[in-house]
Amino acid sequence: MESFTYALPTQIYFGKDQIEKLSEILKPYQGKAVLLVYGKQSIKSIGIYENIVSVMDALSITRIEESGVRPNPEMQSVLSGREKCLKHNVEFILAAGGGSVIDAAKAIAFSVTMHEDEIWDVFLGKKKPEDALPLGTILTLAATGTETNGNTVVTNDATNQKRSCAYPFLIPQFSIIDPTYTMHVNTHYTYAGVTDIVMHVFEQYFSKTERTETADYLSFGLLKSVIENTERLNRGEDDYDTRSNISWAATIGLSWLLAQGKKGDWATHQLSYPYTQKYGVTHGYALTSIYPAYLETILDASPSIVAPRLAFLGRELFETEHPEQVIEAIKNMLEKIFKAPTTFEAAGHIPDDDTIEWMADTVTIVGPVGGFVKVDRAMAENVYRKAIK
Repeated sequence: MESFTYALPTQIYFGKDQIEKLSEILKPYQGKAVLLVYGKQSIKSIGIYENIVSVMDALSITRIEESGVRPNPEMQSVLSGREKCLKHNVEFILAAGGGSVIDAAKAIAFSVTMHEDEIWDVFLGKKKPEDALPLGTILTLAATGTETNGNTVVTNDATNQKRSCAYPFLIPQFSIIDPTYTMHVNTHYTYAGVTDIVMHVFEQYFSKTERTETADYLSFGLLKSVIENTERLNRGEDDYDTRSNISWAATIGLSWLLAQGKKGDWATHQLSYPYTQKYGVTHGYALTSIYPAYLETILDASPSIVAPRLAFLGRELFETEHPEQVIEAIKNMLEKIFKAPTTFEAAGHIPDDDTIEWMADTVTIVGPVGGFVKVDRAMAENVYRKAIK
């Protein structure tokens, strides 16, 4: 187990009606300009927007809006929000929505400190921002965990790329997590969200670091909770407690608690980005569409590293330690419990040969990906071809 320093600076307000605390939270920005970032209509239909407007008006906050942020947020929203921040001397950003909205807000937050032509270079690893505007979140979807971390993922349609970056100064100062909001999310995004939670845990569990039992058993416990509560959803038990457990699991799942003392993987996320960029597949489902193929590929390439981790996972969750059987059990779990696609065919988009070549080139453009088993271009292509059907 490795040494680490860990802090979770985000103030979390969890539970029903926590938005009532927004007035007190935003008092330091009384009489100042705040950028409100959101998607389309969801925050208006469930009453969040009305509450925010009321609070900001009472505090004489100048409300500047960046709305219409799409799933898999695009650079255009970032640039538009940046322009508004600079024009109106914005001092704080409030993101109300799911992971895409929050990721866009984080990118806007650091973009104001840089020249416009440098912003995408941050996602390419060519530039590093030094600071960002402070931000807070009001969460409407249990999935990404972005409400307590410094990660942001943005798509650039102009360059046909989807990239991520992470900095500690992008961690939200506060996050309001009211599970009742997630009860308004449709079935597609609800299940894609719980799938995303599971994949975040897997990405942190698979590691070459030895003797990480504490983090591993935390991961197993979180997985068991998500499985149990998703099964409750499947039985029609869509109540506050079910949604609360899922919401809290999403937050813990990428608060980086599970990653402490070890180095995780994240190859599957990188491999999924070109597929999402090409076809617009929902993030959680893009991950699962390649995951069994990914596990099969790395098991073939590095059995001495991969087999023991699969065996440990299988012993705790699936009553088998045989690596191939564990992969099959993961595949069955994703399909039957989480209603997720586990092939490109099931996801609805089968890439042709040229597209597979492009995806393999794109994902490894700066070298192999993954912290568990290094996935080079040839392996990436193999994953994509195995994932077809």
